[in-house]
Amino acid sequence: MFKKISIVVVLIVAAFSVFLFQSGKIYSFVQKDILFYDAKVGCDLHESSCEAILGEGKKITLDIAKPLKAGEEMSFNVRTESFADDELKVQIYGLNMNMGIFDYVLAKTDEDNYSGKALVPTCKMGKMTWSVNIISERENIGASFVLEL
Repeated sequence: MFKKISIVVVLIVAAFSVFLFQSGKIYSFVQKDILFYDAKVGCDLHESSCEAILGEGKKITLDIAKPLKAGEEMSFNVRTESFADDELKVQIYGLNMNMGIFDYVLAKTDEDNYSGKALVPTCKMGKMTWSVNIISERENIGASFVLEL
């Protein structure tokens, strides 16, 4: 009898743990906070690449292939200094309207360069302001860029 109750309790605890992990509660508890640095003031990704200076003298430069258009896949190229990540995370979300959070991965192409594709959705209400975050999960730092589409 005790053995059957023990098995049921273990199964309930396991199911609850899986639920918490899948819901992100456990993951967010153990994940470290990312320290973000803003891109240099006056930077316009429509015109050129943009740069953010991170702590400890590190730098992230973001370049998106022109022309930039919402609703179409765009090529993201990132240049870094002294990052050991095999990939960087791109997180895109609206600043003036909640349209969800879109996560993409940039693969390492050589020592300091990463590239990949990302799609920024079209907003039917008109022009949207987006935050484009480039994140090093290994270093727990990131750069935040503003994109108007």
